[in-house]
Amino acid sequence: MDVQDVLDRLEQVTGSNGKWMARCPAHQDKSPSLAISETDDRVLIHCFAGCQTEDVIATTGLSLADLFYNKLSGGELTERKRSRYKEALITERLQVAIINSAEVNERPLTTIEQERRLLGQHRISKLEVVLNE
Repeated sequence: MDVQDVLDRLEQVTGSNGKWMARCPAHQDKSPSLAISETDDRVLIHCFAGCQTEDVIATTGLSLADLFYNKLSGGELTERKRSRYKEALITERLQVAIINSAEVNERPLTTIEQERRLLGQHRISKLEVVLNE
């Protein structure tokens, strides 16, 4: 997944060179209010009308993890990037461990918690592959 895959799912896209505007699919947008930009390792999305990124992505049929997909693979990691990935891996492992603990010791998980655990597990898998290459 790359920024073009995201842009292809949006309407009235304008811009170039890593910065675009489009109509937000999460609300009745009459003029473009969705900003899309690309960084080294992700696609950033912001709705100036206030829609949550999760809602915008869900209406396109993507998940938040898709905004990171291809940027983690390939190429040589700089020390800065490797450090950021290690920090993200620790954070994701902690998040999944907390959710697992809640399920085992406290109560059944909510749908949101189950989805967050799956997202965390997906991110952990991708990060481990990249860090071990």
